[in-house]
Amino acid sequence: MSSVCFNHFRRTLGSSVCASATIGSRHRIICRASSLLSSRSNPIDINPPTTSPVDVAPPMRHFAAAAAAAKKNKGEASADGTPLTHQARKDAAKQHRRDRYESQQARLLRLRTRREGIPDVGKMKREFRGWFDKEVKYHEILESRARRNNEKWRIRVAAMVERLPVITPDVLPWEREYFDLRDYLATYGKEYPEETGFMFAPDKPEDHIVPTDEELLAGLPFTPAPRETEADATGFYQTRDRELKTRVYLAIKSDAEGNRSGPRWTLPSAIVKPDETMLQAAQRAVAECAGKDLELWCPGNAPMTVNYRV
Repeated sequence: MSSVCFNHFRRTLGSSVCASATIGSRHRIICRASSLLSSRSNPIDINPPTTSPVDVAPPMRHFAAAAAAAKKNKGEASADGTPLTHQARKDAAKQHRRDRYESQQARLLRLRTRREGIPDVGKMKREFRGWFDKEVKYHEILESRARRNNEKWRIRVAAMVERLPVITPDVLPWEREYFDLRDYLATYGKEYPEETGFMFAPDKPEDHIVPTDEELLAGLPFTPAPRETEADATGFYQTRDRELKTRVYLAIKSDAEGNRSGPRWTLPSAIVKPDETMLQAAQRAVAECAGKDLELWCPGNAPMTVNYRV
């Protein structure tokens, strides 16, 4: 058998030759090429394969054929092998979707009960989003109403005045026990070898007595101020000299504009004037209700929160 270049076949046959031909198509290509080349003045001796092109088929793997047959017959035959009608196939597909949905819902229910006793990480986030989304939608409605009525917004600022704790908070019982144990263990020093000469005299029982707080206070050359003031005893709230162990906030009873239910306890507030900033308006609101002698420290110019009200 003479060898013939495959590119020669492509030039002779034109577009009828495919570079990705299978075994059976290769046989057909060789046969067609031999018939065309034999008609030339100088034919080339080509011996085509004895197997007929019709008898040769591309090989197929048995598992691929089985998968293709199963895919073709899926949902198209009943249990006894008879083909299903169009309506029966639609009903079967609908039932399949229903079963998948029910299995998904059952899985979600199992996840919910499986996590009982475990802290829900996204609970607070979902609660905040549930409130925040409604608030944003309400603000958009108010913005649209204001533009439709050609009304301008007035800015009212409220100042939160906080007095930090003046003294340390009360010690809890377990903290008191811990401090006593720590002080008792601190009465024992380090032990060195006797030949070093660093060791003190043998310990005595009185060396490990830890004085109490009352004994320490009694030994001071001055009398400390009481932790509970006179305002705490009388219930007088209009002073900063009270509740020294905790934080105290300034609140006033006001009937300013916007209080729908009459006077109420709220934060000092004021309408921002055209020639002042929001921080200056907040300082002015505090000075109007508490006097100018109150020294303020403002951490920034940006507000902590924004609220819309009609």
